[in-house]
Amino acid sequence: MFLGITGPSFCFSPDAFNPPSKRIDKMAPDKFRTRLSLNFAFFLSNYALVTAGVFLVVALTHPGMLLHVGGLLCFWYLHFLASANESLLVIYNRDFGNILPPSRRTLILNIMSAWVILFDCLGPFLSAVTISTVIILFHASMRDPKHVEKSGAFHRRVDSDDEGTETDDEVIVNRSDAL
Repeated sequence: MFLGITGPSFCFSPDAFNPPSKRIDKMAPDKFRTRLSLNFAFFLSNYALVTAGVFLVVALTHPGMLLHVGGLLCFWYLHFLASANESLLVIYNRDFGNILPPSRRTLILNIMSAWVILFDCLGPFLSAVTISTVIILFHASMRDPKHVEKSGAFHRRVDSDDEGTETDDEVIVNRSDAL
């Protein structure tokens, strides 16, 4: 199942994606590059879902990061709410509007945001990127692109000789009424 664009909207459909037709070189570096590019093109939506899943799992395994980001979002929301309504900051009958004007609150929140990003979010972000990259590269390098070619989605047939050239005069037609 693929997530793709067919027409004006997103859909889940095998017809939403047509894999690219490429020749398969028999030399090892070219074959490896071709395998990676075919698999990246064919499984792109699956790789995006794997990456989103890895980010979700990594985020859920760091509850301190989630609490700090949630608290920071609450502080920013309260700051924008107080700034938009121009309300007074009165706590225990003491006005903090003179001590913390909007410019100083913004500076404090920017410093807090930088602190949370650097010390709470950077490590989990880098680990999620590393884990998803390793999973995707492993799958893309191990998956045989001949399966992609035999799926019937390719319009041209690739020769099986050692040169691996495409022929423009041979076309595969998938029609059930042609038999």
